Order: sequence, then C-alpha cells, then structure tokens
Amino acid sequence: MGHNGKTLVNGVSRFAQSPALRRLEWVLDGLDGTVGWGADAAEAFTPEFAAFVAPDRYVEVTRGRTAKYAPVVVVGLDVGETTARARIRQHDGTVDVVTCVVEPEHPHRIASTWVTGLVPTDLTPRLPSDFADYDMPTAPGARLIVFSGLPGSGKSTLADAVGAELGVPVFAADWLLGALTPFGGRHLDEVLDVAEEMLTTLALRQLAAGQSVILDHPVEQVATRDRWRSLARRAGAEFRVVVCECSDQEVHRARLASRSRGIPGWHDASDWTDVRQRLAEFPSWGTEALAVDTTRPRELSLAAALRHITWEERGYGSLQDPQTPA
Repeated sequence: MGHNGKTLVNGVSRFAQSPALRRLEWVLDGLDGTVGWGADAAEAFTPEFAAFVAPDRYVEVTRGRTAKYAPVVVVGLDVGETTARARIRQHDGTVDVVTCVVEPEHPHRIASTWVTGLVPTDLTPRLPSDFADYDMPTAPGARLIVFSGLPGSGKSTLADAVGAELGVPVFAADWLLGALTPFGGRHLDEVLDVAEEMLTTLALRQLAAGQSVILDHPVEQVATRDRWRSLARRAGAEFRVVVCECSDQEVHRARLASRSRGIPGWHDASDWTDVRQRLAEFPSWGTEALAVDTTRPRELSLAAALRHITWEERGYGSLQDPQTPA
C-alpha cells in the first residue's frame, strides 16, 4: 500500500479487526493509484449504493482523483466498527476527509463513501478576526467581560463570583474543552485555538441577543484580545478586563497542585514549570485592565472587580481600582 494508513494502525488490535477500516483502506488504495485497483468494485458495494453510483463509474472517479492525492498521506484516522474516516492531505496542503460506512453484517460491503473538505465549502464563513464590518445587531448596555490570567491565578473563582453577583453567564475554556474529550479533543493540535473560537462564538451569540457575557480564559494571545475588543466595539458593548494574579509563588504553586475543580473530561492539577514560563511571557493588558492580586481576601477581590466592571454605571470617574492598579 502506497499511503501510510497502515503505519497509523498497525499494532492496534481493536482497529485491525474493524470492517470499516478494511474497506476504507481499499478506498485509499484507489486514491493512491494502486495498479489493478477496482477490479472487485462490483463486490465491494451494497446493492443500494451500487444502484446510486455504478461501480465502474466510482472506479473512474476515484482514479481521476489520484493526481490530487497520490501518494496518499493520512494525517488523522477515526475508526469504528461500521464507520471509518481518514484525513488525507492534498499536494497543496489542503486536508480532505474520506468517510467509509459499511453494512453491519458480513461481508460488510460499503454502504456509502465520500470525500469532503475538512471545512465544507457550502458552510457560511467562519467568524472574522476583526468584527469592524461584521453584520450584527448592537447590544447597548451589554458588557463583554474577560477574566484573564494563568492557571491557579484564581480567575475562575473570581469570574464565577462576579457572574453570580451580576447575573451574567460565565463561559470557561476548560469546561468547553473538557466536553470535547470523549470525541478526541485532548489530541487536537491547536486546543487553545479551539477554545478561543468557541468562546468567541458564545460571546457573539450573547451580545447579538443583547445580553452580557463573561469569558474565563488565560488570553495569552494578543490577537485574541484584539478580536474580542473589536467584537465588543462592533456590538456597542462595554469591554471590561480583569487580570488575576497571585503575588505569592508558593501559594500559586500550592493551588496548582491541590485544586479540585471537577470539570468533566479535564484535569485538575497543572504543571508549575509550564505556568512559571508562561508567566514570564504573559503580555501586559495595559491600562484598560484591572489587575487583582488574589492573595487578598476574596471579598476585597470581588469588590474591586465589581467596581471596575460597573464603574461607569455607578458614576465613578476612573476605570482603575485605586487599590489594585493594572
């Protein structure tokens, strides 16, 4: 076989016996341009699928695609008993998905198979990086509130407390990512990008409905900060940022080692070495953010955050908490 599908699954016994995988490999052989491939096509399909796509036509179309794929490079594989999918790379770097569904009973003929782009072309465009020209209703009086800071800084605890006080929903990156774990989410290459896209979508949905929203995420990427700032501006909403910090390194380290958040599908403890490195590289938010030292008593941190978030509403003159400058 010219492609590297077998390389991905050899030695994994529960995959080796999957009828769907064996049929998928047959399809990939066709895309790979294997000599003599397709002679058994009439026996490979269920009668229903053969009535929909004639076997000789399927062979012709598949052979015509070898110029895009051969030699086939498999960059991802999802295998079940009756459905298997391979993500394969075109010569230009684009990734497509080959899906193969087989009948549940022997001889497990192909009931359907198709090739689509990783991002189907018939979908509406994804959200922009800058919302300046995005078509959406405005949300006067609403707020986009961001709680930023690294793991163990206390941002989730404070975000939840502020959300309860103001009656504003809190969307946390770790809860969203934990929900993806049963579907292979822990193995995604750009897991933080996935979290940020989901948070952006949820924030857009809330603001479009005229409602405030709290986002709980480290937000280490300046581009993400700019994107959320532009979303708030486009929606006519206030943009408020609270950066949580823990000034005592021993306390911070102890929090990471002992915390028990109970997030389904996600971890509790974090690696102190990783967090310490990220702290050293954490970009400043500047004067628009309120910095809160969470080693202070909880009620003081909560009061400072609430003053910062509702400052204009209460008629104060400055956005900064005089006790905790950013």
